[in-house]
Amino acid sequence: MTEPAVDSIVPLRETGALPPLHCVHPVSGSPYCYAGMTYQLDAERPVFGFEAPGFDGVSEPATTIQELANRHTAALRAVRPHGPYQLLGWSLGGVVAYEMARLLTAAGEDVPLLVIVDAALPGTQSVPPEDQLARYFLYDFLGVTSDRAPGIDKALAGMRPEAEPAEIFAAVEHDGAVPEEFDAEFLLERYALFRTHVRALRQHSLTSDHDGPTVLLKAARSTERLLDWRPHLSRLTEHTVPGDHHSVWQEPGLSALSRIVDQALREATPA
Repeated sequence: MTEPAVDSIVPLRETGALPPLHCVHPVSGSPYCYAGMTYQLDAERPVFGFEAPGFDGVSEPATTIQELANRHTAALRAVRPHGPYQLLGWSLGGVVAYEMARLLTAAGEDVPLLVIVDAALPGTQSVPPEDQLARYFLYDFLGVTSDRAPGIDKALAGMRPEAEPAEIFAAVEHDGAVPEEFDAEFLLERYALFRTHVRALRQHSLTSDHDGPTVLLKAARSTERLLDWRPHLSRLTEHTVPGDHHSVWQEPGLSALSRIVDQALREATPA
C-alpha cells in the first residue's frame, strides 16, 4: 500500500486552540483559494488545505473522486489519527469532502461538520468536448464565468470548433488574454490535471448517503437544479451567498460565506 502523502496537506493557518478545518482543493488542484476565508474565520481556528496529487507537476494525478477521497483521508489520519474532523470543499472539493466524510464516519470517527460550497451534484453534467473543456479551463483559471471573460472570448472568436487545447492556449497567449507569466506551455500543463479532475467528477456517482451535519452554500447565480443535495444528506442546512461560482470568493460573497462557515464551526464544536 502506498504511504499517505502527508506533504499534500498545506497549512493555511497552523496555529490556534480550536479544532481545525480541513479544506479540499477544487478542480484546479490548489487549496489556496481558501486563504481569504481563512483570515475571516476565528483567529484561533487552524485551517489546512489538501493539494491534489499531480499539482506539483511530478506525481501522477488521481483519476477518480474515490481515489482522491481515499488519498486525502489517509493523509489526514496520518497527521490526525482521530476526530473530530471538520471538512469543507468547493466545487469538485465539495464532492471529495462528501466522500471523505463517508469514509471517516464508516471508520467510526466523528465528523461534526461538512461544508459543501457550490458543488454540482454528481451525475448532473456530462464531460464536454475537448475544445469546450479547454475554454472552461481558461475561465476557471482566471476565476471567472464565461460571461465575464471578454478577453478570452475575443481571442478565440475565430477558432475552429475542433481546435486542440495547445492551439487554444497559444491563441490566448498571443492575444494577451491571460497574464504574460502564464504561457501556452504552462497552461497546457495545468490543463492536464484540470481535465483529469473534470472527467473524474462528471463520471462519479454517489453510492450511499451521509447522515452527518452538513451546510450547503449556494452561489446566488448558480443553477439551482445542479445543487440539489437533499436526497443524499439527511441533516442539511442550506444558505445562498452573493455571486456566481467563482465570485463567491470575492466580496461581498466572501464575507457572507465566511460568516456562515465560522458560525457553523462554532456550533459544531462548542467550547
